[in-house]
Amino acid sequence: MNKLKFGTSVLTVAAGLVMGTSINQVVIAEEVVVEPITQPVVTNEVIATSITPEKTETHPQPGTFSYSAGDLLAKRPLDLDIFCKSYPLNSRCTERSTPSKPQGGESKPTQESKPTEEMSQTSVKTRGWAITPEISTLGVGATVTKSITPNVNAKLGINGLGISRDISLSDVDYKANLNLFNVSTLADYHPWKNGGFRLTGGLVFQDNNIEGTGKPKNGVTIRINNKDYNSKTVLTSLNAKVSFENSVAPYIGLGWGNAVKPGKHLGFSANLGAMFSGSPKVSLTPGFGPDATDAIKAEINSNIEAERKKQESDLNWLNIYPVFSLGISYQF
Repeated sequence: MNKLKFGTSVLTVAAGLVMGTSINQVVIAEEVVVEPITQPVVTNEVIATSITPEKTETHPQPGTFSYSAGDLLAKRPLDLDIFCKSYPLNSRCTERSTPSKPQGGESKPTQESKPTEEMSQTSVKTRGWAITPEISTLGVGATVTKSITPNVNAKLGINGLGISRDISLSDVDYKANLNLFNVSTLADYHPWKNGGFRLTGGLVFQDNNIEGTGKPKNGVTIRINNKDYNSKTVLTSLNAKVSFENSVAPYIGLGWGNAVKPGKHLGFSANLGAMFSGSPKVSLTPGFGPDATDAIKAEINSNIEAERKKQESDLNWLNIYPVFSLGISYQF
């Protein structure tokens, strides 16, 4: 019986040893299996993670530069003039207040600045119509100017004046009235478009005359052709009128100023020319008193004719009537 128990104990111990050994082997097997399987996986993941960023190319987002492009820009200075032509909406271009100047210190005009200069010269809007108030030997008046071509202008002017003064013609003193009325139709030619010098020609419709009444000398006599007549009993009056032969007179002249120059409102005008008005015509009309007999009347008429010719000779220089005028023009 004791042998049986001892044998049972020995079997129990042997069975325990066998099971313990099996358990250890299983654990060792599991550890061995786990180590070679799990370790390489972790290592590959780490290697793959470290290698992946080097092989993967990341494209830069719009508006950014890659690291290598930044190096190139850092080594080469940026020419803003060239850059802004390609990218005008870039913030660095819109913030520029003035264009960059060359390194020489003096800015050179570019082709883009020329249109700006031309636009500034013609920035004032005009219609090619102008009016020129003026004072001249034809009277006080105004001229309207219209641009026809860059070199040619058409003009229409009206001048007039009426004054009274005492004058002396030959041997006779007159209380005279000077009457000027002229309508001019002219054309200006400007040899240089941007210059003020001009040549002028055209026609003047004129009605200029002088009307006067003979004044007695010393209040007693009127002298006609060097002969005195009593102003109360023989020759009571003597009316005179001076007119010009050509009612339509050619005009030529030169001047300065272009009233319809593009882009300009105010201007200065000066003219110097000649109107071919023809030889002056003088008419004398006597008024007879109660003591003027027919013989005295015939004598007076003969002396009046001689006086008339003498006065026409004295006024003959007016057949080419001098014209000089000054004015200020305004263009609409």
